[in-house]
Amino acid sequence: MTDASYSSDLPDRLAQALTLCRTLHRDCVQYAAAVGPNEDLDQLLAAFDRLLEMMANLSSEYEHQGRLVLTRIQMQAPEVWTRVDRELLWFFGGDCLHYLSDEEIAAFQAREDQL
Repeated sequence: MTDASYSSDLPDRLAQALTLCRTLHRDCVQYAAAVGPNEDLDQLLAAFDRLLEMMANLSSEYEHQGRLVLTRIQMQAPEVWTRVDRELLWFFGGDCLHYLSDEEIAAFQAREDQL
């Protein structure tokens, strides 16, 4: 099954988050290649691979896995962290919300209230 066929079966919000995650994953892969051998980054990429699979398959655990991956990026790949789309922090919620300003949270909440 191709990425496009996965996305066609997903709810819109999840499909958008999956697209953002795939872009971020590519950034992480490029970062890891530039850094060289690093066990922590290898584990991060493996966790990210699981996240992409979980999201594509609508696993009930993808939100938790997404929070773990984003937190690991923040700690282990700070150069990539600057490229994390704020939408992903809102989408995964939980501990990821700590990385959003109060103004960003209010804006995301107002947008959702209009839906």
